[in-house]
Amino acid sequence: MFEWPAITAVCSASMVGVAIPGANFVAIANRALRSSRLQALGMSCGFAVVNSLWAVIGILGAGTAVAHHAWLGLALQMAGCTYLIWFGARLLLRPASLPPPGTPSGHDASAFRQGVALNITNPKSLLFYCAFLSNLVPAAANAPTVALMVLAVGGCAVLWYGSLGWLLSRPGVALRLGRHLGRINAGCGVLLMAAGLFELMNR
Repeated sequence: MFEWPAITAVCSASMVGVAIPGANFVAIANRALRSSRLQALGMSCGFAVVNSLWAVIGILGAGTAVAHHAWLGLALQMAGCTYLIWFGARLLLRPASLPPPGTPSGHDASAFRQGVALNITNPKSLLFYCAFLSNLVPAAANAPTVALMVLAVGGCAVLWYGSLGWLLSRPGVALRLGRHLGRINAGCGVLLMAAGLFELMNR
């Protein structure tokens, strides 16, 4: 009933995709350090919802459209590069220290919405699921297999980002890393901007 080799391939690719540091990694780390564990988990759930949406779109044939229309793939890549540069610049402008204890940091639901908004405006995420992950799905995959693939994509996102948020929101870890938050933000910002510029220059 289930096509396990294809499901395993999709699950493995999804885990590698979320584990590669990028804008989502930086966002969940900042949320965990600046806010609470529940808000970090809420943001990770927002990421998972969007990843699952992209997986559905990719499985339904968006990947074929990207493959057959070079301009569409190029447009997504250019948007992804621009996004990396913009997000990196934002990190460079962020405060260099954690907010004082007791400072309001928003509601858990707002963290979920921010996760959705951040990931849905991340063209790199869309490109990964539509142009790469969709190639791992058999053309004649049955409905239960596709459903399990989509669940696996969302599950990988919750597992990885949730674990990262839980680890970084531990008091001892947050306190130690919080002292170096400015340098962490600056380093991540420079790396993201450099990655975006490098990809733009190689188009």
